[in-house]
Amino acid sequence: MTSNHSSPLPRLMQAGMTALQAGDLDAALLRFGEARRIAPTDVALLRSLAALYQHAARWGELWSVAETGLALHPDDAGFSIARIAALGGAGCTAAALTLAQAQSRMTPDDPQLAQHHGTLLLQTGDAATALQIGKAALARHPDMPALLGMAAEAAFRLGDHASARGWLDHAVTLEPQNRTLRLARATMLLSLGDWAPGLADYEYRLLPDATREIVRRDLHIPRWQGEDLGQRGLLVVAEQGVGDQMRFLRDILALQPFCGRMIVECAARLVPLLRRSLPEGIAVVAAEEQRDGRRHVFDYGWLASQSHAMGGADFYIEMGSIMLRLFERGVTPGH
Repeated sequence: MTSNHSSPLPRLMQAGMTALQAGDLDAALLRFGEARRIAPTDVALLRSLAALYQHAARWGELWSVAETGLALHPDDAGFSIARIAALGGAGCTAAALTLAQAQSRMTPDDPQLAQHHGTLLLQTGDAATALQIGKAALARHPDMPALLGMAAEAAFRLGDHASARGWLDHAVTLEPQNRTLRLARATMLLSLGDWAPGLADYEYRLLPDATREIVRRDLHIPRWQGEDLGQRGLLVVAEQGVGDQMRFLRDILALQPFCGRMIVECAARLVPLLRRSLPEGIAVVAAEEQRDGRRHVFDYGWLASQSHAMGGADFYIEMGSIMLRLFERGVTPGH
């Protein structure tokens, strides 16, 4: 790294760290990327960028950083693993698996490599080998959440639900706010019909992650937390893709008897279908959604002017959270 005090490099690095501490991953990557253009062979900077790009699932940029690092240090295990992660994330599973197998012979005790190797094997359907790798790595590194999650998925696929639950429980204890781990456990619990903890974990999907953040602009009504809706209006807001929005239809229908009024927001192309499928008293509106990088911005400027014609809305709830509210009212979800 240059020692020239007039260089903007220290300022960029500090700005990147400040943004990262504030949770603004996009701004952090922008500043670190600018720093890389000033010091393209700074190994410490390349390592930081590799970790950030992998966290943000920016596979092309991760590949570039890994290749630059390997050109400087061909035997560096960290950059080799970053290259494997980039290939696997980009869908080049066979190539990534070949590299992972070769790297495993050179650094067999690396837990990050074991986690990536096992994940690639799961993508090819080889849960048995993934579980074998996971168990061996956990014997040496029992407190690595990502490794615990990989081993749990392999065990669950093979029918070892007790081990899967134990590993996921431990991983969540280590990182209680880890969205990926919570959703993995929710998927397992809900598939087994363990509704209460499964639905509680499923709420963690609402946390932003490195690849996606939902912003609901001008939504000036409170989120529904279970208040009586007999004489009130509820806005059901869209989330996830069109397939999930169609799947949530049955939950909307099950919730209607508890509501005085209901407005359902969905993807524009689903409006005709939902209007045909839902009772006439339920209003259906198209989501006003725009994408800004990883941010999905939903605009509710229409709500103040249009909701009165629909009877008004006093609360809102995300489509995927209806299951939890129904369960609290004694309605058991279906598988």
